[in-house]
Amino acid sequence: MRSAVEEKTIYYRFPNGSVAERTVTGGADEVTPPEGAVEISEEEYRAALAAIEEANEQRRQEQEAEAEAQRKADYEALRALGLPEETARRITGYTGPDESEES
Repeated sequence: MRSAVEEKTIYYRFPNGSVAERTVTGGADEVTPPEGAVEISEEEYRAALAAIEEANEQRRQEQEAEAEAQRKADYEALRALGLPEETARRITGYTGPDESEES
């Protein structure tokens, strides 16, 4: 007859604000947390993880906006130098409207 193996998930917060989960089997009472980590509840873990993921997504969006602004500035500089629109777009990767022609 097989004995059931008990699993326990332990949640941690690290000094830098990151979180982690660890699933252990057997002697879960004897698990030593990683250095500097503090055990937290599953609810605290899920809330912290959601906040981290939201911050990561916001930073990704900011980086994309910065990259798009740089592509546009590069495109406009090339157009000001007289490069054809198609060439300036290919070089910069800019896909927005050609605002110099909209005026």
